[in-house]
Amino acid sequence: LLCRADGDPPPSTRCARDGGTNRTRGSRTVSRNDAGRYVCRATNKHGSAVRSVTVTVECEHQEGTGDKDL
Repeated sequence: LLCRADGDPPPSTRCARDGGTNRTRGSRTVSRNDAGRYVCRATNKHGSAVRSVTVTVECEHQEGTGDKDL
């Protein structure tokens, strides 16, 4: 999940799981544990804007992966 915003001056951005810590940047494999509500915030000297995003993770069980259908 990437949080981007435009502004003058350019805002700082952060995205965190609702009630949790900031997300680690970079690519990685997504799992069912990543599903949930995320809050993205952009802030500069003029103020801030906040948006929430709900992430749903769907996957198929594949033999030999170790995942079990719940």
